Amino acid sequence: MSFFDILILDTILVLFPIICILIIKANIMNNNKVNNELLIDIANLTSLFLLVKYCNTNNAYMVLLVNMPFIISILHNRKTASTIIVIALIVFNIYVGLNPIFLIGEYLIYLIIFVLLYKKGISASTILITFVSIKGIFLTIYEYYILKHTKFLTLIEIFICLVIFYLIGIIVINIIDMIDKTVTLNQSLKELEKEKELKNSLFKITHEIKNPIAVCKGYLQMMDYSDVEKVKKYNLIIQSELNRTLDIMDNFSEYTKIKINTDIMDLDYLITDTIKSMSSLFKNNNIEIIYKETDEIYINGDYFRLKQVLINILKNSIEAIKSKGKIDINLTTSKKYAIICIKDNGCGMSEEELEKMSELFYSSKEKGCGIGVALSKEIISLHKGKIKYDSVIGKYTKATIKIPLSNTLRTNV
Repeated sequence: MSFFDILILDTILVLFPIICILIIKANIMNNNKVNNELLIDIANLTSLFLLVKYCNTNNAYMVLLVNMPFIISILHNRKTASTIIVIALIVFNIYVGLNPIFLIGEYLIYLIIFVLLYKKGISASTILITFVSIKGIFLTIYEYYILKHTKFLTLIEIFICLVIFYLIGIIVINIIDMIDKTVTLNQSLKELEKEKELKNSLFKITHEIKNPIAVCKGYLQMMDYSDVEKVKKYNLIIQSELNRTLDIMDNFSEYTKIKINTDIMDLDYLITDTIKSMSSLFKNNNIEIIYKETDEIYINGDYFRLKQVLINILKNSIEAIKSKGKIDINLTTSKKYAIICIKDNGCGMSEEELEKMSELFYSSKEKGCGIGVALSKEIISLHKGKIKYDSVIGKYTKATIKIPLSNTLRTNV
Protein backbone atom coordinates (compact mmCIF):
# COMPACT_ATOMS: atom_id res chain seq x y z
CA MET A 1 0.00 0.00 0.00
CA SER A 2 1.05 3.55 -0.67
CA PHE A 3 1.71 6.15 2.01
CA PHE A 4 -1.73 7.77 1.64
CA ASP A 5 -3.52 4.41 1.42
CA ILE A 6 -2.09 3.55 4.84
CA LEU A 7 -3.19 6.91 6.25
CA ILE A 8 -6.73 6.47 4.90
CA LEU A 9 -6.96 2.94 6.34
CA ASP A 10 -5.65 4.08 9.73
CA THR A 11 -8.16 6.95 9.76
CA ILE A 12 -11.05 4.56 9.14
CA LEU A 13 -9.79 2.20 11.85
CA VAL A 14 -9.74 5.09 14.34
CA LEU A 15 -13.10 6.60 13.44
CA PHE A 16 -15.24 3.51 12.82
CA PRO A 17 -15.38 2.09 16.39
CA ILE A 18 -15.71 5.59 17.88
CA ILE A 19 -18.68 6.48 15.69
CA CYS A 20 -20.39 3.10 16.23
CA ILE A 21 -20.05 3.20 20.00
CA LEU A 22 -21.07 6.85 20.28
CA ILE A 23 -24.16 6.28 18.14
CA ILE A 24 -25.15 3.61 20.66
CA LYS A 25 -24.38 6.04 23.48
CA ALA A 26 -26.50 8.77 21.88
CA ASN A 27 -29.47 6.42 21.80
CA ILE A 28 -29.21 5.38 25.43
CA MET A 29 -31.95 7.39 27.10
CA ASN A 30 -30.78 6.46 30.59
CA ASN A 31 -27.70 8.68 30.72
CA ASN A 32 -25.73 6.47 33.08
CA LYS A 33 -22.22 7.79 33.80
CA VAL A 34 -20.63 4.37 34.29
CA ASN A 35 -22.14 2.92 31.10
CA ASN A 36 -21.16 5.95 29.01
CA GLU A 37 -17.54 5.88 30.17
CA LEU A 38 -17.42 2.11 29.65
CA LEU A 39 -18.55 2.65 26.05
CA ILE A 40 -15.66 5.10 25.55
CA ASP A 41 -13.23 2.46 26.89
CA ILE A 42 -14.68 -0.18 24.56
CA ALA A 43 -14.38 2.17 21.58
CA ASN A 44 -10.78 3.03 22.42
CA LEU A 45 -9.69 -0.57 22.93
CA THR A 46 -11.48 -1.62 19.72
CA SER A 47 -9.71 1.14 17.77
CA LEU A 48 -6.38 0.12 19.25
CA PHE A 49 -6.93 -3.55 18.38
CA LEU A 50 -7.89 -2.78 14.76
CA LEU A 51 -4.98 -0.38 14.30
CA VAL A 52 -2.44 -2.80 15.74
CA LYS A 53 -3.79 -5.69 13.67
CA TYR A 54 -4.15 -3.98 10.30
CA CYS A 55 -1.81 -1.00 10.14
CA ASN A 56 1.43 -1.07 8.13
CA THR A 57 4.53 -1.34 10.31
CA ASN A 58 7.24 -0.73 7.75
CA ASN A 59 7.94 2.75 9.13
CA ALA A 60 7.58 3.85 12.76
CA TYR A 61 5.85 7.14 11.96
CA MET A 62 3.26 5.38 9.77
CA VAL A 63 1.63 3.93 12.90
CA LEU A 64 1.15 7.32 14.56
CA LEU A 65 -2.65 6.98 14.71
CA VAL A 66 -2.42 4.07 17.17
CA ASN A 67 -1.95 6.82 19.78
CA MET A 68 -5.46 8.26 19.23
CA PRO A 69 -7.15 5.89 21.75
CA PHE A 70 -4.55 7.01 24.32
CA ILE A 71 -5.42 10.69 23.73
CA ILE A 72 -9.17 10.02 24.06
CA SER A 73 -8.67 8.08 27.31
CA ILE A 74 -6.61 10.94 28.73
CA LEU A 75 -9.27 13.50 27.77
CA HIS A 76 -11.93 11.43 29.57
CA ASN A 77 -9.69 10.91 32.61
CA ARG A 78 -9.90 7.11 32.23
CA LYS A 79 -6.87 6.20 34.31
CA THR A 80 -7.11 2.41 34.15
CA ALA A 81 -7.89 2.40 30.43
CA SER A 82 -5.03 4.86 29.76
CA THR A 83 -2.57 2.60 31.62
CA ILE A 84 -3.67 -0.48 29.65
CA ILE A 85 -3.42 1.41 26.36
CA VAL A 86 0.05 2.78 27.19
CA ILE A 87 1.32 -0.73 28.00
CA ALA A 88 -0.19 -2.05 24.76
CA LEU A 89 1.37 0.81 22.77
CA ILE A 90 4.81 0.23 24.27
CA VAL A 91 4.63 -3.51 23.52
CA PHE A 92 3.42 -2.81 19.98
CA ASN A 93 6.12 -0.23 19.27
CA ILE A 94 8.80 -2.59 20.59
CA TYR A 95 7.43 -5.14 18.13
CA VAL A 96 7.71 -2.51 15.38
CA GLY A 97 11.37 -2.15 16.31
CA LEU A 98 11.64 0.89 18.58
CA ASN A 99 13.93 1.07 21.61
CA PRO A 100 12.07 0.06 24.85
CA ILE A 101 13.86 2.64 27.04
CA PHE A 102 13.19 5.31 24.43
CA LEU A 103 9.47 4.39 24.41
CA ILE A 104 9.03 4.21 28.18
CA GLY A 105 10.69 7.61 28.55
CA GLU A 106 8.47 9.10 25.85
CA TYR A 107 5.17 7.84 27.32
CA LEU A 108 6.18 8.79 30.87
CA ILE A 109 6.66 12.34 29.61
CA TYR A 110 3.18 12.24 28.04
CA LEU A 111 1.56 10.98 31.24
CA ILE A 112 3.28 13.53 33.48
CA ILE A 113 2.47 16.46 31.19
CA PHE A 114 -1.14 15.34 30.61
CA VAL A 115 -1.80 14.91 34.33
CA LEU A 116 -0.51 18.44 34.97
CA LEU A 117 -2.51 19.89 32.06
CA TYR A 118 -5.71 18.05 33.03
CA LYS A 119 -5.62 19.38 36.60
CA LYS A 120 -5.30 22.92 35.23
CA GLY A 121 -8.38 22.41 33.06
CA ILE A 122 -6.57 22.88 29.72
CA SER A 123 -8.70 22.37 26.61
CA ALA A 124 -8.70 19.18 24.50
CA SER A 125 -7.10 20.96 21.53
CA THR A 126 -4.21 22.12 23.74
CA ILE A 127 -3.59 18.56 24.92
CA LEU A 128 -3.70 17.39 21.31
CA ILE A 129 -1.22 20.07 20.17
CA THR A 130 1.06 19.19 23.11
CA PHE A 131 1.06 15.53 22.12
CA VAL A 132 1.72 16.33 18.44
CA SER A 133 4.61 18.64 19.37
CA ILE A 134 6.29 16.12 21.68
CA LYS A 135 5.67 13.27 19.24
CA GLY A 136 7.20 15.32 16.44
CA ILE A 137 10.35 15.88 18.49
CA PHE A 138 10.68 12.19 19.36
CA LEU A 139 10.03 11.04 15.78
CA THR A 140 12.62 13.46 14.43
CA ILE A 141 15.20 12.33 17.00
CA TYR A 142 14.44 8.69 16.24
CA GLU A 143 14.65 9.05 12.44
CA TYR A 144 17.65 11.38 12.23
CA TYR A 145 19.79 10.40 15.18
CA ILE A 146 18.96 6.74 15.81
CA LEU A 147 18.05 5.39 12.37
CA LYS A 148 20.32 7.97 10.64
CA HIS A 149 17.69 8.80 7.99
CA THR A 150 18.70 12.23 6.77
CA LYS A 151 16.45 12.60 3.72
CA PHE A 152 14.35 15.77 3.67
CA LEU A 153 11.44 13.66 2.40
CA THR A 154 11.41 11.83 5.73
CA LEU A 155 10.87 15.12 7.57
CA ILE A 156 8.04 16.04 5.19
CA GLU A 157 6.33 12.67 5.75
CA ILE A 158 6.60 13.07 9.52
CA PHE A 159 5.10 16.57 9.29
CA ILE A 160 2.22 15.35 7.08
CA CYS A 161 1.49 12.47 9.49
CA LEU A 162 1.46 14.85 12.47
CA VAL A 163 -0.87 17.30 10.71
CA ILE A 164 -3.24 14.51 9.68
CA PHE A 165 -3.12 13.07 13.21
CA TYR A 166 -4.06 16.50 14.63
CA LEU A 167 -6.93 16.99 12.15
CA ILE A 168 -8.34 13.51 12.81
CA GLY A 169 -7.97 14.15 16.55
CA ILE A 170 -10.00 17.35 16.26
CA ILE A 171 -12.68 15.48 14.28
CA VAL A 172 -12.86 12.68 16.87
CA ILE A 173 -13.00 15.14 19.79
CA ASN A 174 -15.77 17.15 18.10
CA ILE A 175 -17.76 13.98 17.37
CA ILE A 176 -17.51 12.91 21.03
CA ASP A 177 -18.45 16.42 22.19
CA MET A 178 -21.41 16.51 19.80
CA ILE A 179 -22.69 13.16 21.03
CA ASP A 180 -22.24 14.23 24.68
CA LYS A 181 -24.26 17.38 24.01
CA THR A 182 -26.95 15.31 22.29
CA VAL A 183 -27.18 12.96 25.27
CA THR A 184 -27.29 15.94 27.67
CA LEU A 185 -30.01 17.56 25.54
CA ASN A 186 -32.05 14.34 25.59
CA GLN A 187 -31.67 14.19 29.35
CA SER A 188 -32.74 17.85 29.67
CA LEU A 189 -35.77 17.19 27.48
CA LYS A 190 -36.68 14.25 29.69
CA GLU A 191 -36.45 16.49 32.75
CA LEU A 192 -38.62 19.12 31.03
CA GLU A 193 -41.18 16.44 30.20
CA LYS A 194 -41.18 15.34 33.84
CA GLU A 195 -41.62 18.94 34.96
CA LYS A 196 -44.45 19.40 32.46
CA GLU A 197 -46.05 16.17 33.70
CA LEU A 198 -45.75 17.37 37.29
CA LYS A 199 -47.37 20.70 36.46
CA ASN A 200 -50.17 18.93 34.63
CA SER A 201 -50.63 16.68 37.65
CA LEU A 202 -50.82 19.73 39.91
CA PHE A 203 -53.51 21.25 37.71
CA LYS A 204 -55.41 17.97 37.70
CA ILE A 205 -55.27 17.54 41.47
CA THR A 206 -56.37 21.17 41.95
CA HIS A 207 -59.38 20.48 39.75
CA GLU A 208 -60.13 17.15 41.44
CA ILE A 209 -59.92 18.61 44.96
CA LYS A 210 -61.91 21.69 44.02
CA ASN A 211 -64.97 19.62 43.10
CA PRO A 212 -65.53 17.78 46.42
CA ILE A 213 -64.72 20.95 48.38
CA ALA A 214 -67.33 22.84 46.34
CA VAL A 215 -69.85 20.08 47.09
CA CYS A 216 -69.07 20.26 50.83
CA LYS A 217 -69.41 24.05 50.79
CA GLY A 218 -72.78 23.81 49.00
CA TYR A 219 -74.23 21.34 51.48
CA LEU A 220 -72.95 23.36 54.44
CA GLN A 221 -74.69 26.44 53.07
CA MET A 222 -77.94 24.52 52.58
CA MET A 223 -77.82 22.81 55.95
CA ASP A 224 -80.73 23.58 58.26
CA TYR A 225 -79.63 22.53 61.72
CA SER A 226 -83.22 22.40 62.92
CA ASP A 227 -83.92 19.56 60.47
CA VAL A 228 -82.08 16.60 62.06
CA GLU A 229 -82.76 14.20 59.17
CA LYS A 230 -81.27 16.56 56.61
CA VAL A 231 -78.26 17.25 58.86
CA LYS A 232 -77.60 13.50 59.07
CA LYS A 233 -78.06 13.09 55.32
CA TYR A 234 -75.84 16.06 54.44
CA ASN A 235 -73.24 15.02 57.01
CA LEU A 236 -72.85 11.59 55.33
CA ILE A 237 -72.45 13.27 51.91
CA ILE A 238 -69.86 15.72 53.28
CA GLN A 239 -67.90 12.87 54.92
CA SER A 240 -68.01 10.94 51.65
CA GLU A 241 -66.66 13.92 49.70
CA LEU A 242 -63.91 14.57 52.26
CA ASN A 243 -62.88 10.90 52.11
CA ARG A 244 -62.74 11.18 48.31
CA THR A 245 -60.47 14.23 48.69
CA LEU A 246 -58.15 12.32 51.02
CA ASP A 247 -58.03 9.41 48.56
CA ILE A 248 -57.06 11.80 45.76
CA MET A 249 -54.30 13.27 47.93
CA ASP A 250 -52.99 9.81 48.88
CA ASN A 251 -52.91 8.68 45.25
CA PHE A 252 -51.16 11.87 44.17
CA SER A 253 -48.64 11.55 47.00
CA GLU A 254 -47.72 8.04 45.84
CA TYR A 255 -47.54 9.20 42.22
CA THR A 256 -45.14 12.06 42.93
CA LYS A 257 -43.05 10.37 45.61
CA ILE A 258 -39.35 10.85 44.94
CA LYS A 259 -37.21 7.73 44.85
CA ILE A 260 -33.43 7.52 44.67
CA ASN A 261 -31.13 4.75 43.47
CA THR A 262 -27.79 5.13 45.23
CA ASP A 263 -24.40 3.89 44.14
CA ILE A 264 -20.78 4.85 44.77
CA MET A 265 -20.13 8.08 42.85
CA ASP A 266 -17.48 10.79 42.57
CA LEU A 267 -18.69 14.30 43.48
CA ASP A 268 -15.82 15.97 41.63
CA TYR A 269 -16.90 14.24 38.42
CA LEU A 270 -20.55 15.19 39.07
CA ILE A 271 -19.70 18.89 39.46
CA THR A 272 -17.43 18.90 36.40
CA ASP A 273 -20.07 17.11 34.34
CA THR A 274 -22.80 19.54 35.46
CA ILE A 275 -20.66 22.57 34.62
CA LYS A 276 -19.90 21.11 31.20
CA SER A 277 -23.57 20.42 30.44
CA MET A 278 -24.50 24.02 31.39
CA SER A 279 -21.52 25.70 29.73
CA SER A 280 -23.67 27.29 27.00
CA LEU A 281 -25.94 28.89 29.63
CA PHE A 282 -22.96 30.40 31.44
CA LYS A 283 -21.51 31.67 28.18
CA ASN A 284 -24.80 33.14 26.92
CA ASN A 285 -25.32 34.97 30.22
CA ASN A 286 -21.69 36.18 30.39
CA ILE A 287 -21.09 34.38 33.69
CA GLU A 288 -17.71 33.17 34.89
CA ILE A 289 -17.84 29.79 36.59
CA ILE A 290 -15.03 29.15 39.05
CA TYR A 291 -14.32 25.60 40.18
CA LYS A 292 -11.00 24.01 41.05
CA GLU A 293 -11.09 20.27 40.45
CA THR A 294 -10.15 18.11 43.43
CA ASP A 295 -9.17 14.51 44.02
CA GLU A 296 -11.98 11.96 43.90
CA ILE A 297 -14.51 12.40 46.73
CA TYR A 298 -16.90 9.46 46.91
CA ILE A 299 -20.40 9.27 48.37
CA ASN A 300 -23.33 6.87 48.13
CA GLY A 301 -25.70 8.86 45.95
CA ASP A 302 -28.12 9.02 43.05
CA TYR A 303 -25.99 10.63 40.32
CA PHE A 304 -28.81 12.12 38.27
CA ARG A 305 -30.94 13.26 41.22
CA LEU A 306 -27.93 15.13 42.63
CA LYS A 307 -27.17 16.55 39.19
CA GLN A 308 -30.77 17.77 39.13
CA VAL A 309 -30.13 19.59 42.43
CA LEU A 310 -26.94 21.24 41.14
CA ILE A 311 -28.64 22.31 37.90
CA ASN A 312 -31.51 23.85 39.87
CA ILE A 313 -29.15 25.81 42.15
CA LEU A 314 -27.00 26.99 39.23
CA LYS A 315 -30.05 28.03 37.18
CA ASN A 316 -31.30 30.06 40.13
CA SER A 317 -27.86 31.68 40.39
CA ILE A 318 -27.88 32.54 36.68
CA GLU A 319 -31.33 34.12 37.00
CA ALA A 320 -30.24 36.09 40.07
CA ILE A 321 -27.27 37.68 38.29
CA LYS A 322 -28.41 40.86 36.56
CA SER A 323 -25.24 41.61 34.61
CA LYS A 324 -21.68 40.30 34.29
CA GLY A 325 -21.12 37.98 37.22
CA LYS A 326 -19.49 34.88 38.58
CA ILE A 327 -20.40 31.67 40.38
CA ASP A 328 -17.92 30.05 42.78
CA ILE A 329 -18.16 26.31 43.45
CA ASN A 330 -16.10 24.75 46.20
CA LEU A 331 -15.89 21.05 47.11
CA THR A 332 -14.36 20.05 50.45
CA THR A 333 -14.68 17.34 53.09
CA SER A 334 -15.03 17.24 56.84
CA LYS A 335 -14.65 14.14 59.00
CA LYS A 336 -18.02 12.67 57.96
CA TYR A 337 -19.33 14.85 55.16
CA ALA A 338 -18.64 16.02 51.63
CA ILE A 339 -19.44 19.73 51.42
CA ILE A 340 -20.43 21.58 48.23
CA CYS A 341 -20.67 25.38 48.38
CA ILE A 342 -22.17 27.31 45.45
CA LYS A 343 -21.99 31.09 45.75
CA ASP A 344 -23.08 33.71 43.22
CA ASN A 345 -22.77 37.49 43.18
CA GLY A 346 -26.41 37.98 42.19
CA CYS A 347 -29.17 40.18 43.58
CA GLY A 348 -29.53 38.19 46.81
CA MET A 349 -32.66 37.66 48.92
CA SER A 350 -34.29 39.25 51.93
CA GLU A 351 -34.64 37.35 55.21
CA GLU A 352 -38.33 36.84 54.50
CA GLU A 353 -37.63 35.34 51.07
CA LEU A 354 -34.88 33.18 52.55
CA GLU A 355 -37.26 31.77 55.17
CA LYS A 356 -39.98 30.95 52.63
CA MET A 357 -37.86 29.69 49.73
CA SER A 358 -37.98 26.04 50.84
CA GLU A 359 -41.76 26.04 50.96
CA LEU A 360 -43.49 24.17 48.14
CA PHE A 361 -45.01 26.47 45.48
CA TYR A 362 -43.36 29.60 46.92
CA SER A 363 -41.32 31.55 44.36
CA SER A 364 -39.94 35.08 44.25
CA LYS A 365 -39.63 34.79 40.45
CA GLU A 366 -42.45 36.07 38.26
CA LYS A 367 -42.83 32.82 36.33
CA GLY A 368 -41.48 30.44 38.97
CA CYS A 369 -43.57 27.48 40.09
CA GLY A 370 -41.89 27.17 43.52
CA ILE A 371 -41.03 23.49 43.18
CA GLY A 372 -37.26 23.47 42.49
CA VAL A 373 -35.90 24.43 45.91
CA ALA A 374 -38.35 22.20 47.81
CA LEU A 375 -37.55 19.32 45.44
CA SER A 376 -33.80 19.84 45.91
CA LYS A 377 -34.22 19.86 49.68
CA GLU A 378 -36.14 16.58 49.56
CA ILE A 379 -33.51 14.93 47.32
CA ILE A 380 -30.68 15.97 49.65
CA SER A 381 -32.71 14.79 52.65
CA LEU A 382 -33.14 11.35 51.02
CA HIS A 383 -29.32 11.23 50.83
CA LYS A 384 -29.26 11.84 54.62
CA GLY A 385 -27.76 15.25 53.96
CA LYS A 386 -28.61 18.90 54.51
CA ILE A 387 -28.90 21.98 52.32
CA LYS A 388 -28.64 25.49 53.68
CA TYR A 389 -29.03 28.88 52.00
CA ASP A 390 -27.39 32.15 53.03
CA SER A 391 -28.00 35.45 51.26
CA VAL A 392 -27.49 39.21 51.46
CA ILE A 393 -29.51 41.54 49.23
CA GLY A 394 -27.39 43.07 46.49
CA LYS A 395 -24.33 40.95 47.34
CA TYR A 396 -24.64 37.17 47.12
CA THR A 397 -26.56 33.95 47.66
CA LYS A 398 -24.79 30.83 48.87
CA ALA A 399 -26.08 27.26 48.92
CA THR A 400 -24.23 24.77 51.13
CA ILE A 401 -24.86 21.06 50.64
CA LYS A 402 -23.59 18.47 53.13
CA ILE A 403 -23.78 14.77 52.20
CA PRO A 404 -22.28 11.88 54.19
CA LEU A 405 -19.07 10.44 52.76
CA SER A 406 -19.14 6.82 51.63
CA ASN A 407 -18.14 4.28 54.28
CA THR A 408 -15.19 3.20 52.11
CA LEU A 409 -13.63 6.67 52.07
CA ARG A 410 -14.31 7.21 55.77
CA THR A 411 -12.57 3.93 56.61
CA ASN A 412 -9.53 4.98 54.59
CA VAL A 413 -9.44 8.34 56.33
